[in-house]
Amino acid sequence: MSTEMNEDRPQESAIRSILRTLAPEDAELLKRLIVRFAGQPFSDDARTTVKSSGRSGAELELSFIRLRRAGLIQAVKKAWGEKLYYIPLESLGLLYRQFFTPKAEVVPDSKVHRISEAKPGLALDLLHALAAAAEHGLPLTAKGTVHKKNIQKLLEAVHLKDSDLEALQLQYAHAEIYPLAAAVLLDMMLWLGLAVKESQEILLEEERLGEWLGLSEQEMNRVLLPAVLDRYGMNSPALQHFRYLLCHPSFQPGVWYDMTNMLDWMEREVLLTRSASEAGARAWMTAMAGFGWGDTGEDGSGRCCFRWAMDPAFVLVSGGQDREAGEGRFYVQPDFDVIVPPDVPYRIRWKLLACSERVQSERMSIYRLTRSSTARAVENGMSAAEMTQLLDNFSSGGVPENVRLALEQWGREIGRTRFEEATVLSCSAEEDGDRIETHPKLKGHLQRIGPKHFLVNRGAVPEVRKILDSSGLSPLKAIAEPGRTVSTYPLIHDSTPDLAGQRIDKEKFRQTGLSAAGGLVYSGRNIQYFEPDSDIPKPESLFPGYGQVPKMWTQDFRNYHGTTAQHIMEQALEWQTKVLISRGGSRLEFIPRAIRSHPWAVEGTLFDPERDGYEDGALLSPGDWEQIRLIVPSFT
Repeated sequence: MSTEMNEDRPQESAIRSILRTLAPEDAELLKRLIVRFAGQPFSDDARTTVKSSGRSGAELELSFIRLRRAGLIQAVKKAWGEKLYYIPLESLGLLYRQFFTPKAEVVPDSKVHRISEAKPGLALDLLHALAAAAEHGLPLTAKGTVHKKNIQKLLEAVHLKDSDLEALQLQYAHAEIYPLAAAVLLDMMLWLGLAVKESQEILLEEERLGEWLGLSEQEMNRVLLPAVLDRYGMNSPALQHFRYLLCHPSFQPGVWYDMTNMLDWMEREVLLTRSASEAGARAWMTAMAGFGWGDTGEDGSGRCCFRWAMDPAFVLVSGGQDREAGEGRFYVQPDFDVIVPPDVPYRIRWKLLACSERVQSERMSIYRLTRSSTARAVENGMSAAEMTQLLDNFSSGGVPENVRLALEQWGREIGRTRFEEATVLSCSAEEDGDRIETHPKLKGHLQRIGPKHFLVNRGAVPEVRKILDSSGLSPLKAIAEPGRTVSTYPLIHDSTPDLAGQRIDKEKFRQTGLSAAGGLVYSGRNIQYFEPDSDIPKPESLFPGYGQVPKMWTQDFRNYHGTTAQHIMEQALEWQTKVLISRGGSRLEFIPRAIRSHPWAVEGTLFDPERDGYEDGALLSPGDWEQIRLIVPSFT
């Protein structure tokens, strides 16, 4: 993926601009922080262990302040005041592209034995899981977990399996109850705000769901891939390096790469140790196949290989314009099957799922229109006429006549009667009431109390339902309650949202994880629980008492009285900065680390800028140099 492509997201464009103006020494520190911590939080104590050859502590602190001011390092504050720093996830993909170009050999297709094939995809799985949740509900037990039979309905709707995820070692709430795949699907629903956990059930959020369904699949993946990278990967920096570098634009979709070769390169770059990380890398690639984003395999010698099924660099780091939600059409068959190609918009698929049964949920999905699915649609507020209109509006080739006639017939039969809470049978027309009153099999089960209403013996409801169904007067499945609608499947009526609204919604979904603490899976990044900290130290605070130090110490390179020279060294130690000294005709830089007494001596690191060499642990006494000057880096 070319880095010259335009139409970046506004935030990414700003990050690119910052990187272009970043001083080389600041960029070097940023790279070292990435190597050490990746996107994991780190403390002040941990970051001060990150050294840079030839740079003093003060120089590193000034670079760190500049990185914080640029927004490339952010911070949160714990309740007791301790700070945690982190590289924002929205910057991380760009930074890996900036600093690293992974090396992995291309492997011919003929030499790879495929182990895991890319499944239909997380976006499609999530659609079908949401539809199952809308149809069957997600009621909670007294312990606050979804009932097992409802979890089973969820899992029956998707291709993601526990075997795709088990090696990730995910930790999540109620692990003894939820299978892995169910936990991930519920986690995504909650984390994206598509569902909310109430006291007795998990409910879908209709407005948020409508926004989500308005996105194209590519836009959905732009939300899902970063979320998966953050939430389901192991927390070690080494494996986070692998996850992000696997998304580097040097990897082209449809091409097999030798991942063992890449792990060897990462070991040479001190990003990981292959022996400790290879199992985790394989686990991640297996999960990528489960989420529908790539294939895994091995060559003849058992070296692990991976092939992307999409362009991850385009998804993870924008360089071009998103494809809009597709305008593909589905095909209604005379056998009542509806063939749904991949480019049919998810919002239209959602409507189809409201009035059909899922037969096959591959990339090319098949749904089926049945009498029971029509009854379910009517239960949820979609009439048979609206079903026919949906098919007419979005099908290619029209609706076969036999299908149209069946829908009309079902529409005439379904919902003409309904049971109500007082066990009153309600009809849609007076003539239906007349038919029921004269039906021989219903005598003794009900009593007419009005033109369209009958009282029904409570124990006879199942038998009356069966008789009405066989007589073309099928009642709705649900029994109406006062003040309650029986519809639970959000129909998302607006099928043509404006494009500007889609763009805003996509960015809102991308930002969800920066503040939300919802979901089931413990991602390990706990920064969202702490207060953001925007308090950045002023550079001059690194040099307390600067105005009281004699100017000649920082300006004149000369011989000083022994005691004064010692004071200069001690000042350099306090400020964690360098001194310039001359010894044997050479000018050397020295960073003091510790002062010794009796006799006085200073221990530190000695640099020879001309030879680009250094001596760590050098011990100097006052007679070991001739001239000296305190070096204070520019901080104004």
